[in-house]
Amino acid sequence: MKAFNYKRLLDITNTVPSFRGNVNRFPLGNRKQNNKYFLRRDEDGYTVFDVVYGETWNSTEIDRLEYIRLKLEHRKFRKATGTERAQTYVMKWTKHTTDENGHYVELKRQFEYHRRDRGHNTIGTVRPDNSFEFTKSRYWQGDRCFLSQHSAGWFVTDSRRGGMIFYDNNDQQFHPIWKGLRVNCDTMEAVTPYEVVIHHVDRKSGKGILSKYEHMFKVSEVMLKAMDLHTINNTCIEIVDGLLGVDAHKGHVGRMKEYTEHAEKLIDDAPLDALLLFTLAYDVRHVGYRMRYGMNNHTDDTPENIFMATKRRVAKEVYKENPDILKEVSCGSGKRYPACDWGVKLMVNGQQVEQAT
Repeated sequence: MKAFNYKRLLDITNTVPSFRGNVNRFPLGNRKQNNKYFLRRDEDGYTVFDVVYGETWNSTEIDRLEYIRLKLEHRKFRKATGTERAQTYVMKWTKHTTDENGHYVELKRQFEYHRRDRGHNTIGTVRPDNSFEFTKSRYWQGDRCFLSQHSAGWFVTDSRRGGMIFYDNNDQQFHPIWKGLRVNCDTMEAVTPYEVVIHHVDRKSGKGILSKYEHMFKVSEVMLKAMDLHTINNTCIEIVDGLLGVDAHKGHVGRMKEYTEHAEKLIDDAPLDALLLFTLAYDVRHVGYRMRYGMNNHTDDTPENIFMATKRRVAKEVYKENPDILKEVSCGSGKRYPACDWGVKLMVNGQQVEQAT
């Protein structure tokens, strides 16, 4: 993040004029890109810089009288300036509810009023010790691209590593990002000490919990590998229609609970039926989509892939229901940590913090 170096920003404030109409707003680079800038302010007797990319809007519900007052003010503003651009807008929305079928229904002649205030989309704050502090708990794609463009690395989101992360080209620095993290602008080393803790499955305990599915996995693996995709598709249709009625497979969406309940009952008596019901319940490898809309010749799926993906998904759901089999493993800080399906904890001064997304 050398582009946000404190000395560089300080030099800009001393040598480059601020944007017109502002005394504390300065360009980060090309002056024509006026949505990329920083704001100078004082904090505890020191000068700090808020790095801004674009704008943000905050919505607040107001009453009808306040709506009318702000509407009149906005009308006067447009007449005086000849522009629609303002810091505050007001909106009038028709209230709505849902009926017994969950359908959207508007309530006639009933309204709610909102004001929207324009603000700075502050990405972070640069402090006198040449550190950059992340000040948001959520960074959108444009925010992440902006940060990546101004650093020697990449800011991305990784669900299996807890959320937003940073890594450089040589993996010398690797950090999870959270609101309050401070890093050195030149080296990207973390100024804020932290610890990454991931969860691993205790295989010994996990094997015991999955033992009830062992027979189903063994039998269905042999049977599935002897079938082709068209046969699997027809078998799924027969199973669903046999349990839920004729043509029930055409309304397959949203029946995860039904499918899993039937699958649990059939684990011992009909292992293949049980496995395919789990496949449909969790929508593994789009088998349910093909069952509902018909097969085509453009899939590169295989029975082996379907079986392995279903087996992994069943195990994952079982592990979720039994968190006691998960054990915590510390991965330290500043280094790449392994991807984890079972959650990542960030510990700062002994307290868990929420990772940015």
